[in-house]
Amino acid sequence: MPQRKGTRPYLRRCTGGACGCLGSFPVPVVGRSALSVQAVVRTMHTLVSREPFVARSSPVSMRLRFSFTVAATCMALLAWPTASLASDTDLWDGSWHTTVSVYGWLPGISASMRYRLPNGGTFINRSGSSLLSKLSGAFMMDMTVRKGRWGVYADVDWAKFSDENGRIAQVNGRWIGADAHLDTRWNAKGGLVTLAGLYTLGHSSQGYADVLLGTRYLWLKGNVGWNFGIAGTGGRYGLSDSGHLNRQTHVTDAVIGIRGRWTPFPNRAVFIPYYFDIGKGSSDRTQQYMAGIGYAFRWGDVSLAYRDLEYHEHGALAFLRDTRLSGPSLTLSWAF
Repeated sequence: MPQRKGTRPYLRRCTGGACGCLGSFPVPVVGRSALSVQAVVRTMHTLVSREPFVARSSPVSMRLRFSFTVAATCMALLAWPTASLASDTDLWDGSWHTTVSVYGWLPGISASMRYRLPNGGTFINRSGSSLLSKLSGAFMMDMTVRKGRWGVYADVDWAKFSDENGRIAQVNGRWIGADAHLDTRWNAKGGLVTLAGLYTLGHSSQGYADVLLGTRYLWLKGNVGWNFGIAGTGGRYGLSDSGHLNRQTHVTDAVIGIRGRWTPFPNRAVFIPYYFDIGKGSSDRTQQYMAGIGYAFRWGDVSLAYRDLEYHEHGALAFLRDTRLSGPSLTLSWAF
């Protein structure tokens, strides 16, 4: 096959069309594409290991390494062979189809978490109001498998927040104002898994809509520490002037929702992805929504969205009193 003028040596174009690939669109050759993926990862690893101005153990260094890892993963995935991943695949032709998405979600966290004191009492630690939370690690991926109108949807998220600012807002049921200066530092990490069956309500050239019914499981662990120093303000509220506590919870809820995409634009490649669910079970209420804008390429889709996830528990000893994670997400998707 002739090499397309102006392209790199490892790019070729298929002119026969019989192989089911992308026609005259340049696609990477499998063997050399794999080499390019390895080169990308090696290059990004070298950049990370040569951080000249930041100590490798510092929080800034950790965030830089995490950012480089995300960038390397995205670049490697973009270099993956794409002949079988055309975005015009008919997902409702009666055959089995799979859609895989990897995404980076950068949420801020707003949380009120209840901890138990050694003396049997409780206090509520409330996070600061900043949306720029110190996300120090994350992994996000979802997958849909369908045949005709029926299918299964799964979403997996893991995130870790480090060295967050907070304050003690309630002790043994007594609410305390910010002027008490009961400041804290806290960490949190956890995993989230959503598994649901789905049914396509309708689909056309303008998009599709799926209704889903399933469960969402959350595991969350929090640690909080404080040191009120010479001020000695803790004693006024029955607290020691320094201390550290940790607590974790497992929450399982039934959820029902709707998801899909809408293409109201003359350019059918531009679309609006959306998702909404609400549920109840171990928590009093959980809900999640997402909406954004995306573009369909020949190799797959890219979308930028805003995502919000909330949990509410109001029992006397519930750990997750009010917890909300919200922020932008960038998603790469492939359907085949």
